[in-house]
Amino acid sequence: MSKAIRELHLGWTIWPSGFHPAGWRLDKALTDGNVSRELFKRTAQLAEEGKFDFYFIGDQVVGLPEWQYERPNQVLRPEAISLAGFVAGVTEKIGIVATVNVTYSEPYSVARATATLDHLSNGRIGWNIVTGEAEAAAQNYGRKEHWDNNQRYEWAGEFVQVVKSLWDSWEDDARVADKAKGQFIDESLVHRISHHGKFFNVEGPLNAQRPVQGQIPIVNAGRSDRSVELGAEYSDIKFTNSSTLGLEGAKAYYADLKARVARAGRDPDEQFIIPGIVVYTGDTGEEAHALYREIQGLWTIPIDLSELENGLGVDLGGRDVSERVNDIPAFAALEGRALEFVQIAKEQYGSDDITLTDLFRSFHRRGGFAEIVGGPKKIADVLQHWWEERAVDGFMIFPPYQIGALEDFVRLVIPELQARGIYRKDYTGSTLRDHFGLSRPENSFTQHKLAAE
Repeated sequence: MSKAIRELHLGWTIWPSGFHPAGWRLDKALTDGNVSRELFKRTAQLAEEGKFDFYFIGDQVVGLPEWQYERPNQVLRPEAISLAGFVAGVTEKIGIVATVNVTYSEPYSVARATATLDHLSNGRIGWNIVTGEAEAAAQNYGRKEHWDNNQRYEWAGEFVQVVKSLWDSWEDDARVADKAKGQFIDESLVHRISHHGKFFNVEGPLNAQRPVQGQIPIVNAGRSDRSVELGAEYSDIKFTNSSTLGLEGAKAYYADLKARVARAGRDPDEQFIIPGIVVYTGDTGEEAHALYREIQGLWTIPIDLSELENGLGVDLGGRDVSERVNDIPAFAALEGRALEFVQIAKEQYGSDDITLTDLFRSFHRRGGFAEIVGGPKKIADVLQHWWEERAVDGFMIFPPYQIGALEDFVRLVIPELQARGIYRKDYTGSTLRDHFGLSRPENSFTQHKLAAE
């Protein structure tokens, strides 16, 4: 069951070049993070020092060089399962969530790899399910085309069923290792799953013991209705971009997700809503805003005023990108969400006097995750307020650059959250399920036998 006392949950996601497309251009930033053993070791151990619930490893099965100006991390991306094994070897307590694109994988291989990792990490693995949106991926796997959303999620639903059955194909006491009798396993406790479905025919059993956690916690992301329904049925953690919806929008989204979990016959308190958020912080607010301005200024993206015109409903015909927003009469009439975007940009830059270039760079990044800028108290205020308002159960923290972003968050923001009594000062358990207060599930084959008896 979930913990009686609610606490803020935090995940750290590793973006080797930094989440901001220009983060790698800072003087102090790494340019070879995608192959840096020291970066992965340092960030994993620092996140553990900060008592994060988990270290999140995203993945992408296709990377195209033309993506470099918008998403350089997707051009060069470490394979997630391999990296999870490395992280398990340099940490002791923090959970480790590895992403697998199930559209281009097989259930047996995923069940085997994740079960093995769960044992090697002493029960700290989570599995993030994605189906992939990049159509170019199909060409890397001998497919004629990338499946549409409905087919991908129909495949994914059956995929999860098979993996969960394979994890349970060994009951907990199946390996008896009785040296006196010469009996290694109790064959009655090892099961063929004999799954025969629309997409998969898998006999089993798995050639790996049941995971330490019994069932490895499942994470899923995605905005489509099919993704949300998959999460309602199976996921323990729902990773979202609801931070872009504003507080009221995120609260409505949170309530909807919890209601869907209940309709799926599950306890809504046992699924955790964790949106991504990008944090720029420093010892003072002035330092944080200066950092934000520096990174935005290093971005080489062309300034397209038509995007502002269409997105905000303003006429910018004949305007120069260097003009001040406050000097343009069209902005005085803005209201609602359009006005909010302008206010967000001014807050991020730490100034009421921003240019059209500044506004464009802020507005263009609106679709990823909310980006908050400020000193440690300001950052903690935002995280706490959203959590208290039941818009989130926690956050996935995205680093705008490497290295330094995690160091500042752990040094400055974590103590502030701990002082407020909403975030752990130490781990109270040793598995990822423990960190979220989730009980270890009974083996399904054991349950069936008990029911029959």
